[in-house]
Amino acid sequence: MRFGIPALFLLVLAASAFPFSIDSYYTHAAVQDDGSIEVAEYINFTLEQEYGEGFRTIRKEDFGTLDDITVHSVKVNGGSVQYVKQRNSAGQAEIVWKKTYAGQNDVELAYTLKDRAQLYNDFAKVCFEHYGAGWSVPAARFKSVMDLPEASRGKDMHFEVYSYERGDARIEDLSVVIEMTGVPPGNYVGGCYLYDRSALRTLNTVNASALAILQDEREAYGSVAIITPETTPSTIFCCLPAALIGAIAAAYLFIKGRRTPKYPESILPPDSEEPAFVTVLVRNRMAESDIMAATILGLINRNCIDIVELEKKGEASAEVKRGHTILMLKKRPGNPKPHETAVLEMLFPQGRTEVDLDRMAAEYDAVKGKDDARANPAASSVETFSSEIGKILQDKKVADLKDAADTADSVVIGLAFMGLIFGCIMLFMGAEFLAGYISEGNMVEAYGLVAAALIIIPAAAGLVLHTRRIQVHEDLRDEYERWDAFARAVKSSRLKEYPPSSAAIWGGILAYATALGMADKVKKHMSELDALTAKRLETLDAAGIASRQYFISAWSLHNLKKYGDRSGPASSHGGFSSHSSGGWSSGGGGGFSGGSSGGGGFR
Repeated sequence: MRFGIPALFLLVLAASAFPFSIDSYYTHAAVQDDGSIEVAEYINFTLEQEYGEGFRTIRKEDFGTLDDITVHSVKVNGGSVQYVKQRNSAGQAEIVWKKTYAGQNDVELAYTLKDRAQLYNDFAKVCFEHYGAGWSVPAARFKSVMDLPEASRGKDMHFEVYSYERGDARIEDLSVVIEMTGVPPGNYVGGCYLYDRSALRTLNTVNASALAILQDEREAYGSVAIITPETTPSTIFCCLPAALIGAIAAAYLFIKGRRTPKYPESILPPDSEEPAFVTVLVRNRMAESDIMAATILGLINRNCIDIVELEKKGEASAEVKRGHTILMLKKRPGNPKPHETAVLEMLFPQGRTEVDLDRMAAEYDAVKGKDDARANPAASSVETFSSEIGKILQDKKVADLKDAADTADSVVIGLAFMGLIFGCIMLFMGAEFLAGYISEGNMVEAYGLVAAALIIIPAAAGLVLHTRRIQVHEDLRDEYERWDAFARAVKSSRLKEYPPSSAAIWGGILAYATALGMADKVKKHMSELDALTAKRLETLDAAGIASRQYFISAWSLHNLKKYGDRSGPASSHGGFSSHSSGGWSSGGGGGFSGGSSGGGGFR
């Protein structure tokens, strides 16, 4: 018990020394276009007893006369109370409320300070004391929010927080937020804010540089940077050289890939080769229907098959629209090649001598999978034909090139899609950098950025298209050159205008042109063959897997969109330019040291 009396004495002494406490202090200030500040304060007090009145003092530097302060409302514990606005003997303004309660007091103050912002030569500037040094008790939690005008969005902004005790300060969109715990008595928290001068309409002007004054104060008081202006990378030493390197690489690949043909154009086939080999060598693609059509043309040329186009009834135009394509077997060739036998079995199974390609294609179209294929004689022959063509390509050592064109097309499409997304991102970033250069008057960098964009776009397109070049094995280079000369001659000829029946006239020329995909009229008249491919069956079998893969990919994209962005507003400059800056000064500056200070209390 000997220690109980001193302890009780200390508790009584503490209670008498601090008859009230500040549990939380929140102030929200918003700078208006005319330079006034609208303030809303929410202060949670705990009082040991009921007092006659409570008061909030405003420092002399934040107003000129009492008419510069407009009180909108005063509430205690949610209810409006009587209040007066007056000036004390120290020249400070007081907002006095006439009702208090023992225990919890939630005080809400709403008032406006007139014409607080000043217009300097470079920025608009406003200083405001968020928390005064005149409070005689500590504040457990403190938070202030300063909103700057909407017209300052996207522009440079600089701020400085002045306080002996440091807390946390950050930018959230167009607001500067300051937070602190355990604010000791006698500690003030003030802020000076520099924002775009076009956002202020006032006659309160100062012929000086607000930024120079702020920078001098930062140096004098040892400011600790909260955020610093981002240095825009130099296009002269960064983007432009990178663009030039890309352009040089694209030009090198273009010149290297561009070749002077060894052989002049010739409409005569350079050799007697299988159409399958020719199309894969020149096109890097195994177009199965084109190879099948070329095989049929070869049989027509050898007088084994005849072709008849039935006209549509009532058709009298010069360009006859066919109704059906009829193939008739005249004789079976002696010593047919395996793939030719497969085509003949497909067209004329079980001793037939005539086939309607349209009807055959319709029957084949009804095949939906491997089970249906076993019951369809054409399907098994198509698979045999595909297998025999594969053997020819293996023997000619070009099997690895049969899908090279499709792979290259997929790569080009993928790169183009990625380039579109990346280009949009770079467009927005480039626009921001360009705006920063122009605002700084750095036209050399601005022109360099534009030049880099104009160089890199065609260079990137050239690099992407380079992936679409034809693949050729070196030991087949000469053969490729000769067949390429034939392909160029066919392309510049009128062979595309001749129907399949002209194969008897053109011979192998039309067959090879068909294999190369350059016989348009043959393609049109024998378009039913597009459906008669083994790849179609493989596509049907793989459709379910592809659908599941698409669903999984789409769901992954959905999750990426939903959860991909983890950054919060505190990690960015919000609504201001990336050239904004902020700092924390321990001690004076901004007109807060050596002058009066606000606060408050009860009496």
